[in-house]
Amino acid sequence: MHHKKTYKEGVSVVIVTYNGSNRIVKTLEYLSRQEAIDFDIELILVDNNSSDQTVESAKFSWKKLGAPFPLRAVTELQQGTMYARKRGAAASQYRYMLYCDDDNWLELKYIMTAYQSITENEQIAAVGGQGIIELDDEIVVPSWINKFERSYGVGSQGSVTGDITFKKGCLYTAGTILDLAWLDKLYDIGFKSSLKGRDSKTLVAGEDTELTYALKLIGGKIHYNSGMQFKHYMPAARINWKYLRKLWWAFGYAEFVISPYNFHFTNKKAPHFYFLILRVMIKLIIRYSKNVIKGNKEGDYGDLKIMRLKGELSACLKEGCSYKSNIRMIHLLTNNK
Repeated sequence: MHHKKTYKEGVSVVIVTYNGSNRIVKTLEYLSRQEAIDFDIELILVDNNSSDQTVESAKFSWKKLGAPFPLRAVTELQQGTMYARKRGAAASQYRYMLYCDDDNWLELKYIMTAYQSITENEQIAAVGGQGIIELDDEIVVPSWINKFERSYGVGSQGSVTGDITFKKGCLYTAGTILDLAWLDKLYDIGFKSSLKGRDSKTLVAGEDTELTYALKLIGGKIHYNSGMQFKHYMPAARINWKYLRKLWWAFGYAEFVISPYNFHFTNKKAPHFYFLILRVMIKLIIRYSKNVIKGNKEGDYGDLKIMRLKGELSACLKEGCSYKSNIRMIHLLTNNK
């Protein structure tokens, strides 16, 4: 791959946060204890228009922890994790950028392992790790949590460490390290995300899947490293069936918007979205019928599948333009590798 720009060797750790003053301290503690860092490193805190004292709290905590590497805070007023992550990329001074959410607690050699993984080969655009769910001690753990833990952005992203470009083919952004040479190439071609990510009003995400799909389309390799492990802290408010149902609605919504990528990767022509509306409605009727016969209770897949289909139907009715623009985006990216 030919690079247009010269990049400074090192790692920029980017934390995107919105009203994260209660979460950020523990995350910074884990970052301050990182081992075997023999390369340049910086920490960038992207404040996504918080209304609390997140930045002040972070700066105070980092200073108290001895400020093992430089911390800079930048602001992104447009809410949505996609906008904030893009702002973090623009602020990064090093070639490799590691996204650490404000509730991710990286294991001691995480950054070192991530750096070694992504510098193995210039074709590697992104390397993801393995999130492990971390719950409050006092929480009453639901019986269904293990069955649905992947819904919370944790779990293995591959059967073994290595190339997953043509297996899973995408990564969740939490804990992922990316090569800015590949990201810049993607944005220079004209890539625009159709999903803005979560903000204070919506749980609809999927912008991470969309981004890594796009990197794959322009020839970047997607890797997974099981040695990159982090704890993903989940407050009690998220560990309940009501919240999980909302998550699955959001999954369905995002799935429709980026479905042209899935059609492309399975060598299928993206159908007209009116056909998709009809298909989703038929599936909903069938699923509702099954639930009436079976009954419905907490922990049932059937209930979540209905929520996912509802989200998909909602997107079908609202996101026709995004669906069409993604078909055009795929054409643009595949013709400008």
